[in-house]
Amino acid sequence: MPTFTRHQIAEILEIDEGFLIRLETEEILFADVTSIEAPYSERMLERARVAYSLSEELEVNLPGVAVIVRLREELGTSRARIEALVRALRGQSQRP
Repeated sequence: MPTFTRHQIAEILEIDEGFLIRLETEEILFADVTSIEAPYSERMLERARVAYSLSEELEVNLPGVAVIVRLREELGTSRARIEALVRALRGQSQRP
């Protein structure tokens, strides 16, 4: 799994590192990998991308961005659980 530094995320997304620091202050972006050199996962890269889009394109303030990012991830988790449940139920209905 690739990991990233703050600088790498800023370069990939073509955004200012100061914005990423503000995301860290609001706890939208946080180190979630044990690597000291590159503490951010692909999940944090995606969070930064979504946060920037919400902030710049839709003019959502950072507290609003935090709520949206959290709800977006919860929705993804819920979808995955529902899909697993559906697969499990289909597996049970196919048994004799």
